[in-house]
Amino acid sequence: MNTTQLECFVQVAQNLSFRRAAEELHLSQPTVSKQVASLEDELGGSLFIRTTREVALTELGESFLRDAREILRLAYAAGERARHHAIGHSLAVGYSDACELMRLAPVLDRLRKLHEGFHVVLNQGPRDANVTMLMREQLDVVMGFEAEALVTGGIGFTGLLEDVLSCVVRVDSPLAERGEVGLGDVKGMAQVLCISPGLRRRDYIARTSIPTPSDVQVTQCATSSEAYALVDAGFGYALVPSLYTMPDPFHRILRWKGSPSVRYGFYHRIGSRYDLMSDFANIAVETYCRPNYARPLPENWQP
Repeated sequence: MNTTQLECFVQVAQNLSFRRAAEELHLSQPTVSKQVASLEDELGGSLFIRTTREVALTELGESFLRDAREILRLAYAAGERARHHAIGHSLAVGYSDACELMRLAPVLDRLRKLHEGFHVVLNQGPRDANVTMLMREQLDVVMGFEAEALVTGGIGFTGLLEDVLSCVVRVDSPLAERGEVGLGDVKGMAQVLCISPGLRRRDYIARTSIPTPSDVQVTQCATSSEAYALVDAGFGYALVPSLYTMPDPFHRILRWKGSPSVRYGFYHRIGSRYDLMSDFANIAVETYCRPNYARPLPENWQP
């Protein structure tokens, strides 16, 4: 199995036409057909139903399409990383929520100015999956909330800030004019929960400061974008990490009374000798810990 076979398969699947796939790939139609046929031989089944009038994916083709796209994505990303690592100017960063990029942007900007030809690869995905990629050396650093179980097998964690929860409401909410709210203020109101695993896994939190499902509607979501959309759609107020909040004329961001805290920072491979990683660590600590205030790295940081 090779990338040419996969590219031909994916293009045919997207266009449902061997001719259009060949045009997209700048290959001849017989070449595309041959590559797909060789892939089918390796997989042991037909990927397409071909008739004189149409092309359609088989059940095997439908099942394999997502994997084929992921394999290609990883192959392209690996090639890009290898090319830039060869000159020492590439950093692959994993993150979970788009709002994290707001704080990450100044760090990347300083790295860009410090290293001529600096290249960054960003990978959005669940924190645990990103840490797995970090272990496999597919990523250099993973931004996220602390989880002791992930700090193992040569993986370390450097904390940057203590984060708490914020309550997000629409501007027309009866809570909108308040500066701070808590459990008693939202009793009976529909909830949208976008809470980090580090907070959810603490048993005592559910009994003290985070609402528990009862007789009200509770909608779980994974990202701040989902949370804001659900608030807009009238599904209730949202509890999100303060790190994920942003200025928005359509929402009000309120402090959450008695919020527990959890450390936010970055995961890294211990013992790395990658110079760019050391610069990232220093700049991140300066940027996140105290904006506009330089602070040395924690003593346990090992570049």
